[in-house]
Amino acid sequence: MRYSISSRDYLLRARERLREGTKQGLFYAALELRSGIEARMLEYLREWEHVSKKKKSGWRIINLRKSVEEAFRVGNKIIRWTVQDGPSGNVLVIFYYTPVTPTLQKHGERLGNYLHAMKRFRGQKDPWWREFREDMEMIAAQLEVAHRGTLLGPPLMRGRTGQVDMPFELPPGSADPMTIVKAIRTSGKRVLVDVSYLDKLPSPLEPEAHVWNPAG
Repeated sequence: MRYSISSRDYLLRARERLREGTKQGLFYAALELRSGIEARMLEYLREWEHVSKKKKSGWRIINLRKSVEEAFRVGNKIIRWTVQDGPSGNVLVIFYYTPVTPTLQKHGERLGNYLHAMKRFRGQKDPWWREFREDMEMIAAQLEVAHRGTLLGPPLMRGRTGQVDMPFELPPGSADPMTIVKAIRTSGKRVLVDVSYLDKLPSPLEPEAHVWNPAG
């Protein structure tokens, strides 16, 4: 059986372990979630030429946190990158960058506590098990938000060229959203870009948003 190692694969496997409803499944979910948090941060770093190879090969969350902040300097903000048809103002596509938040990073570090031998036996009805499950569900939900955006980092200006680098992902089954933008530009029309910095994702998301659907 293939063991895929994208951050979304880690999250999906954690969800599977939680759906099992077993106590041992909670520990496996903790491992998958911790790995998923690290993998998501690494996915952001690996797409950028200005990030050193050493930083792209890190694994400790505290070190990855420093590397991501040095690379992007946007803190905890979600970035919405809206592309519009210049003449009409119609929205063509919306991209999001959804960071691994400082809160989620701290949860990821804390998950290591579950990956050691238990200090004492916990009975079947011990409330510790319920609290453990609630903790895993909460962390999985936060990691899911970090995956909704498909931008692998905030769009960055390339020196003084006026060009912008914005690597993004294509979730399974989705079409390349830039095809419509390229078609507009080829026709000679203007394309406008609006950049917003948000504290949280809009709910519901816009129909033009190019995002990962966790149910898909």
